[in-house]
Amino acid sequence: MSEIHKKSSKRIRNITIFSIIIMLIFSWIVVDQIFKAARLTRDEALSNDMRLLHIMSQQVEPTFVGVDNALKRAVQHQYYNESYTGNTPEKTLSNMQDLVKETPHLSALIFVDESGTPIMAAHKENYSNWMDYDHYSFNDNILFQQIKYEHNKDLVMAKLRHVRKDGFSFILMGRRVEHPDGSFGGAFIAAINSEFLINYLRMVEQGSQSYISLQLSDNGALLAESPHGNSYDNDLNYLAAAGHKQNPGTGAVVNGYNINGAIEIYGFIRLKTFPVLVTIVLDEADYMKAWQEIRFKDICFLIIFIIFGSLLSFFAIAMAEQIMNVEKSEAAAVLASQAKSEFLATMSHELRTPLNAIIGFSEMMNSGYFGPLNPKQKERINDINLCGSHLLNLITDILEFSKGAAGKLELGEERVPMREIVNESLRIMNSKIKEKHMNMLIEVEENIPDVWGDKRKIRQILLNLLSNSLKFTPDNGTIKVMLQRDDSKNIHMIVSDTGMGIAEKDIPVALSVFGQIHRNQNNEGTGLGLPLCKMFTELHGGRFALGSTVDEGTTVRVTFPASRVLPS
Repeated sequence: MSEIHKKSSKRIRNITIFSIIIMLIFSWIVVDQIFKAARLTRDEALSNDMRLLHIMSQQVEPTFVGVDNALKRAVQHQYYNESYTGNTPEKTLSNMQDLVKETPHLSALIFVDESGTPIMAAHKENYSNWMDYDHYSFNDNILFQQIKYEHNKDLVMAKLRHVRKDGFSFILMGRRVEHPDGSFGGAFIAAINSEFLINYLRMVEQGSQSYISLQLSDNGALLAESPHGNSYDNDLNYLAAAGHKQNPGTGAVVNGYNINGAIEIYGFIRLKTFPVLVTIVLDEADYMKAWQEIRFKDICFLIIFIIFGSLLSFFAIAMAEQIMNVEKSEAAAVLASQAKSEFLATMSHELRTPLNAIIGFSEMMNSGYFGPLNPKQKERINDINLCGSHLLNLITDILEFSKGAAGKLELGEERVPMREIVNESLRIMNSKIKEKHMNMLIEVEENIPDVWGDKRKIRQILLNLLSNSLKFTPDNGTIKVMLQRDDSKNIHMIVSDTGMGIAEKDIPVALSVFGQIHRNQNNEGTGLGLPLCKMFTELHGGRFALGSTVDEGTTVRVTFPASRVLPS
């Protein structure tokens, strides 16, 4: 019996030791994976913060550029009037009203005299009561003081807090006005409703505790911030301003910052043409939330295993299987990241092969390779070729947008006949136009010159705009396409419709990446149409302007600069 007891004891001891060893090994692996996953999650948060900073800077900067251009024009117009034509308040006010109307994010434009008193103002329809012009003076405003006493001829920016009864604050941008003799003649001050920019900030928020702000790079003054749950925004804004002094370039700077034992991911980037810092803070409670949920399950499993592992040695097999599952899950996460980058290339190849065949065979048939065709057949074959080519081009749109966002998109420049672009686009969209019984109005200026640019991208701009108009205009509506040349020899391609329109506050969303306004209308689309149009236009050095009124329609104006217009 003693020998049997020894063998049983030895067996139990061996099983216990083996179970303990297995549990220790497994516990070490799980703990190591937990810490490793935490590091990877933080690294991903750093990369995500960097990506968001670039997205935000690309969204916010055009707003400031448009408003600053309006200020420059106002100052130039005022100087010209005083110098040559004789300045009158009516001319100044009329010019200000035009600038406010033409600049989407410009809420109001004020002309103040040498003492800081507003003497005339123009504003958008919804901002008539944003300021009490009769009782407010800019004399004590820091923006006006910099313009007046520091003789600052460059753009000056500041924040005006809670002017309206509804609590809105405004970002002020001002430029100095000088009389022809060089003396101080006042200033033009533009107001941007910070709610416009806050909408940008909200679009990239990464959780309830995340914090995004805009501030001046020279003194750290806050211009706009997204609503958030943190109480340390002033510390982080100061940190970003101090960091910018050490890294004065326009590149993004991202790092971790320990606050009360939590690692907050913060980063900032300076806009290329304005003294403005974009700051984005990702709270550990947000970016580690998914990690905590997954690792909580791992810890629970480990506790259960420790309780029963000493009694059941075969749990070691289950442990090995669980280790394999954990490794597979983490490998799948890595592969998923790789698959996102490989998917577009793979699908592009798979779709291009049959499309190239369609295009090639249609060209062979059109050339008479398989026998003569009658005129109607040749016309249809030509349409097949055009549609196939257009579909092939669409496949590369997402790839092109990614390249454009990274600054790697190039133009295949050639002589582009604008009249032909309009005709080809209408032929491609002809079936949809007939299906909806749409009234098409075409106004192409006689002898409209050609443009030097990328033919496919210019055609894609018009096709995207026509597609949007058809999509959001009821049956029997009207779509108008115009090609015009202005006095400065710029060429304007204009598409207007009588569709459902877009609210003014939603225009920034419509122009954002994957932004869709009328999602509840069951309309198809990726939300890339308008951003691609804007990107392609700006690649040509042009301007993209969208104006819309709800239930009345939308007008989009694409302007190609005179430098790209070829002699007739």
